[in-house]
Amino acid sequence: MQEGRVTVDVHTHELARPFVVLATQNPIEFEGTYPLPEAQVDRFMARVSLGYPSPHAEVHMLAAHESGDRVEHMTPVASASDLLSAQDAAIRVRVTDVLRAYVVALLQHTRDDPRVELGGSPRAGLMLLRAAKAHALLAGRDHALPDDVQALAQMVLSHRMVLAPEASEETGERVVADALAATPAL
Repeated sequence: MQEGRVTVDVHTHELARPFVVLATQNPIEFEGTYPLPEAQVDRFMARVSLGYPSPHAEVHMLAAHESGDRVEHMTPVASASDLLSAQDAAIRVRVTDVLRAYVVALLQHTRDDPRVELGGSPRAGLMLLRAAKAHALLAGRDHALPDDVQALAQMVLSHRMVLAPEASEETGERVVADALAATPAL
């Protein structure tokens, strides 16, 4: 998919731009599903955990959805060209070599952590840098800061951590938090 095309059987299909894959992971129901290999997990830019809504929000959701599926009546909030323009604008957000070195230092900290069997990959660093640029753009800046990297490090890095077998009590989130705490920003 990264190449802009997919092959099903022997037929290759070009993917339209923008092309985005959104996936859900329901940790309770694993029947008929299997965990993805590390190389495939590494291709997902970010993992966002929603958790449960507040009781007030859940009451509102029940009222809003009890008479039917609201998804069927959704209206777009942006066009494909709007998304492509935003992607192009994010590409133009500037990043310094010092910030790139900070991202690499965070990755290196995860790789050197004795609790980790497989730390942040080069692809993880690239995704973290791209996410930080988009975060800076949304904040109205033309340059990314360590704050942008720090704001997204958990979402972009924690799902990529493969913990050592003896670190069964640890989490990827804790590894990333420790890397952020131990790595000077600039």
